[in-house]
Amino acid sequence: MTEKTLPLHVIFDLESERLTARNFLRELAERNWPVAVTGASKRENVDTIHREAVITQKMTEAKVALVLVTPMSGVSRNVNEEVKFAKRANLRVLGLLIKGATAHTNLPEGLHRSQVVGWDWGALKKELFRDTTI
Repeated sequence: MTEKTLPLHVIFDLESERLTARNFLRELAERNWPVAVTGASKRENVDTIHREAVITQKMTEAKVALVLVTPMSGVSRNVNEEVKFAKRANLRVLGLLIKGATAHTNLPEGLHRSQVVGWDWGALKKELFRDTTI
């Protein structure tokens, strides 16, 4: 990661949105924005007791947690957990509506509607770099 990049952790539903996340990350890379994805949702083979510590440790490299919000994100166990972990790690949590999600989609607990933007690269860039000095 270079010195002048925004470190980003991407949160998505592991059960059904791996391909969506991969496509998003590919498109994000094509934008050539000064961001560095330092981590993303991943299955961790650790017991429940240590799960939060392992995931939170990986999140500490980031400044922003970007939640890829789909119609099922609000009920996704890993998305809800990771949003909670990101808040505990003092990350700014931002949501992006994708894959059919609308302003009426149920959001994961802890993700406020005011921190969610629609699927628009300009809006996403504006929100990512709001209040951020890189």
